[in-house]
Amino acid sequence: MAKSFSKCPSAYLPFLILILFLYSGAAASDTTKVLFIGNSYTYANDLPVLFKNLSLSGGRNVVTGMSAPGGYMLENHMTNETTLNLIKQGGWDFVVMQEQSQAPTIGHFRYGSMYPSGKFLDSLIRINNLHSCFFMTWGRQYGGQQCIDTFCSPVFRDFFHMQDSLKSAYTEISSRLNAVLCSVGEAWRRARTLQPDIGLWEPDESHPTLMGSYLAACVFYAKLFNANPVGLSYTGGLLQPDALFLQQCAYQTVIGIENRVETVKGFSLEQNYPNPFNASTRIAYSLKKSGDVSITLYDVSGRTVLKRSAGYMPSGTHEFILDMEEYSSGVYFYTLNNGSERITKRMVMVK
Repeated sequence: MAKSFSKCPSAYLPFLILILFLYSGAAASDTTKVLFIGNSYTYANDLPVLFKNLSLSGGRNVVTGMSAPGGYMLENHMTNETTLNLIKQGGWDFVVMQEQSQAPTIGHFRYGSMYPSGKFLDSLIRINNLHSCFFMTWGRQYGGQQCIDTFCSPVFRDFFHMQDSLKSAYTEISSRLNAVLCSVGEAWRRARTLQPDIGLWEPDESHPTLMGSYLAACVFYAKLFNANPVGLSYTGGLLQPDALFLQQCAYQTVIGIENRVETVKGFSLEQNYPNPFNASTRIAYSLKKSGDVSITLYDVSGRTVLKRSAGYMPSGTHEFILDMEEYSSGVYFYTLNNGSERITKRMVMVK
């Protein structure tokens, strides 16, 4: 006859208490808590919720908090009771700090406000045994001179020029404080480079559209979890191809993939694009002189998966369109052969 524990003997209580304690601890450890401190760049499109839902689609439970009054600088957060109380309550795994969008590009505010304020908040974060993270923002759509009061930045030629300044500022402060850096602005750079007409900016040429905020959420997912967001089902309401492209841009930015061109005597080979890819990808190469060209695809075990010949090609720039619809997800290596010369590069397919 089975024993009933409806009336639990006192001898079992210590064991039940221990089991409940271990269970609650395990449940808590499965949740990542992230506090966002910033302004309208953070609360636009509710970035913390986008990040939370994206994480959930990746099987990760996330709790977020936010203090993001419009127009705020980190200096304002130093005396904001909501911000300070949220930090002091503890329990966060990361506290994300986002500076006002122009301040890092203006020397007076970069060194006189952003850096000392970031240092103060970082010290408060660390006192409470939390981890600091800086949210690198993006340049204005067309650059231009940025002014706060009577202090101004240089005249930026375009988005990329302004982004260089933001990258420098955020890289320096995160390095000084040994803090995590989420390079959202650099993911915008990658997306803008690959798709020059991409709609990341609102008409004010400053604030993010849903695409811009979703790209930011993908960067936070990739960086904070050290995980690949490519293929996650949550799109935030975007079309699936657009979401996939932004996921790829975020992941490639975080892991440092560059579309490098590798060269040997007689020809050069570019990184395939997109990478990671879903079913097909483009492989561009250049020949200094005419010759027979072929491409061979290998899996991670070194087994030949596919071999294609392009035949005798003239000098100049060419490309393969590689269709892998029938193949499974994974890491592959592609080798371009030009007579006795060859170059091999790595690519990733995610379905």
